[in-house]
Amino acid sequence: MESIVRHVSILIFLLSLVQILVIFSLPYENSIFFIFPLVLGLVAVPISILGSVLLRLRKGAGIFISTISLGCLGICFITEGFLIIFTGPSVIIGGLYVLLGITSLRRIPTMNNPSFISWFGGAKEIGVSPVGEKEVVALCPHCSSILAVIPSLLAEADRCPECDGLLVV
Repeated sequence: MESIVRHVSILIFLLSLVQILVIFSLPYENSIFFIFPLVLGLVAVPISILGSVLLRLRKGAGIFISTISLGCLGICFITEGFLIIFTGPSVIIGGLYVLLGITSLRRIPTMNNPSFISWFGGAKEIGVSPVGEKEVVALCPHCSSILAVIPSLLAEADRCPECDGLLVV
């Protein structure tokens, strides 16, 4: 769990730095609509830095502020990406901004996971549901869903109940 905190806090800090660079490089002369991501980005950057620091220090509000900052930065990048696609110089750069925004938003469920929240709050034992005698807890290689499997009974045709991907790769 400590590696998740390090990863997300560094990610939030780097995303805020990228947002600062994006704010200075947007083609404001092409459209007035770039003002919305400018204002949201200027608000999100200090919140993101604060959230990154609080998350790294494992303070109580760290998860909440980090979740808000990831959401704001994700919305900023997606909005900027679509605006650049439709009004800007490059569809590729706009698409990359949209992908950056989507990957920012995909980190939010990790932050709101009950196991992560209980660990972050200082719980000694992470609440994992009990598994059977021969079962082990494993992750789906495609969607990272947590599954209880019996390794000796796994076949190459077994599929994940969430994403329908093959469990044995």
